[in-house]
Amino acid sequence: QLSSTTDSQSSLATQPFQRLVETLKSSTQTCTIIESSCGGLISSSLMSVPGSSRVYFGGTVAYSTKRAGKLLCGDEELHDRLLKSTSPAASDDDNKMIVGVEEHLSEETKAYIQSKVKWTQEAALSYCKHMDTDFAIAEGGATGPTFHPEGMKAGFAVLAVAGRRSGQDDVEILAQKLVLSTHGDREMNMRLYADAAAELCVEAMNIADPSIEMTTEQPDTNQVQSTNVTDKLYLDRSSHLRSDAEVMKELYNRSDAQHVIVKGASEVLLGSDDQLSLPTLEQPFLGTLFETDDAKKEALENRTFLGRLGDEQTPLFAMYLPEDTNVSSDSNNSYFANTRSRAPMLSPLHNEIALTATAYVNWRDSHRFCTRCGSPVEFVQGGTCAKCTSGHMAWPRQDPSIIVLVTNAESTHALLARSPRHPSYLYTALAGFVEPGENMETAVAREVHEEVGVHVNHHSINYISSQAWPFPQSCMIGFHAKTNAADGLASINIDPEEIVDARWFEKEDVYLAARDTDMMGAVLDRQVVEAQQANGNWTGSLLVPSKGVLARTLVDHWLEE
Repeated sequence: QLSSTTDSQSSLATQPFQRLVETLKSSTQTCTIIESSCGGLISSSLMSVPGSSRVYFGGTVAYSTKRAGKLLCGDEELHDRLLKSTSPAASDDDNKMIVGVEEHLSEETKAYIQSKVKWTQEAALSYCKHMDTDFAIAEGGATGPTFHPEGMKAGFAVLAVAGRRSGQDDVEILAQKLVLSTHGDREMNMRLYADAAAELCVEAMNIADPSIEMTTEQPDTNQVQSTNVTDKLYLDRSSHLRSDAEVMKELYNRSDAQHVIVKGASEVLLGSDDQLSLPTLEQPFLGTLFETDDAKKEALENRTFLGRLGDEQTPLFAMYLPEDTNVSSDSNNSYFANTRSRAPMLSPLHNEIALTATAYVNWRDSHRFCTRCGSPVEFVQGGTCAKCTSGHMAWPRQDPSIIVLVTNAESTHALLARSPRHPSYLYTALAGFVEPGENMETAVAREVHEEVGVHVNHHSINYISSQAWPFPQSCMIGFHAKTNAADGLASINIDPEEIVDARWFEKEDVYLAARDTDMMGAVLDRQVVEAQQANGNWTGSLLVPSKGVLARTLVDHWLEE
């Protein structure tokens, strides 16, 4: 099992807290914290970010309101108000303060949540005044695994942020939010609530003063740029521009054009654990990737146009580099990483960009000659079309593949398997290619029977989601399927050419494996897991794919049923 603590500050300094600290620093503002069920995790996460001492002076963990009176800034009136907010009589007030409470919850549970709505409001307002900070975060809720009132099966937290609007002296509640969990895992819920608290505080800062810049520190012009993902940033593939030679020439010459750097067929350049590095022609760093000017010229000429980014419509290209390319010492911490194992760890937009760039690079590398006549090809339309000397044209394709999570009829067990390319601890869903003339559902049933000798109920096959997977050129279509009730936990007979091992796993075991996976990250990378094992942080035997991979989506969908 994973240790409940960690020696690494980076596991505490999550992205929401890094953003919160940088936003507080850039606006020269401060905050304080009073938390309950998070047990100090909000404070420790904020404190683990370098520079947090400039914006945070301390806070309080009031785990038991009844016994925490002396911790509440010496304010006996506040203690009385907090006690009253948790009393049954307090639940008779206006229910409109409850935001996002699901109708299926019992009235007792709703009243309990209502009490935390009031508790966090009172606590945030008082702490902002007592500590004389610009903002105060208050958190109250339940993490699990046991709950009061009875009947609750999953955790929740109510968060409130108090502060002063720009130009005003009065403290008010700027933002409040209810976070509902789907389980009772204490550690995971504490992390969920803490990150949500950091995000809510940033939102409250924008409410207090809309002019505050909601970004992290900007790199200097001599360093590589990592694009911040916001609601306004998206990939516009701009396919209608590809055949316009004049427009393409202009986009290729844009000095602010950004580049996804693909090394060989399997690595991309990262700027951080969840962001690509997207250097521009203006940045000297890009030139350091090439040994000669001729090599740089060739790479620039063979770029592939991926589209335009966001409302600013910044051109985006894929650039191929040889496998022996190294990153220089002045790379601003950029580094190459395996696309297959690390792309799922990226933000959704950067994941899409990384997979798109990888797909085009691999396609161009494998389609240098016409598949109809064998003559050489040149790449036109921004590098997205291959045209041979005889005039034949070809475009990239995706091969449909199915991936399916098979469960027993009662949905208490899942059938997971391990292929030869997977580490010994990693079990996942079954997958295979769709054959010519075959529909998806038939492919599901065939692949399951071929790989593990199990028959599924055709009527139980349900589509869940899909994912591009350019390794080398697949599009994965995800399904759930069940065995027939009469089969129970059906006997498994693996195809040793395809599968090393396959087993039925209880839902609780898969849940714990998913939790352990989330604590480690890119578990497809053996070095990541081996480091945790060497430190004694993980002594288990089962992990599942990381979040961001379709196989994990299927697993999570089943766990949440």
